[in-house]
Amino acid sequence: MTRTWTLLAAVIAVWSAWSPAKADDASMAAAQELVDYTLGKTTDDMISKMETAIWSNLETAFPRTTDAATIAEMHTEFDTIVRKYVAQAMKIAPTIYSQHFTTDELKGLLAFYKTPLGDKMLAEMPKVMGDFTTTAMVPMMAPMQSEIKASLETIMRKQGTTK
Repeated sequence: MTRTWTLLAAVIAVWSAWSPAKADDASMAAAQELVDYTLGKTTDDMISKMETAIWSNLETAFPRTTDAATIAEMHTEFDTIVRKYVAQAMKIAPTIYSQHFTTDELKGLLAFYKTPLGDKMLAEMPKVMGDFTTTAMVPMMAPMQSEIKASLETIMRKQGTTK
């Protein structure tokens, strides 16, 4: 549970500390069109996958005596909050895209995503990322965190900052 809250706090801190640079109007217009087309088609799937991963961790922390109606109410509130922050993040996406791609590249990406292969990629990527997260990343999180903790503690002991 603590790891989930720490991760959420870190994501929120990065979002709030980030100050986007201004892009030219043509680049921003192309980036907005690309975001509207691509992320508009995948946002619900992305939110669903993210919520499933986070909710399952949160749910294990609820007291066993929590009734189904309370859990349903909490899940609805959780969904509302997640969607609010994703919507805020989506407003930043065009600026990020315009910082990494030229106007012509953005137009080329949009043209690709409007092809049958691009459309399939948009449909499949949330599933691919969900599979990647659950199959590759989740099993590695605990051993990675343990190794990082042990390594950092070793360095701190060497430096005399901890026992």
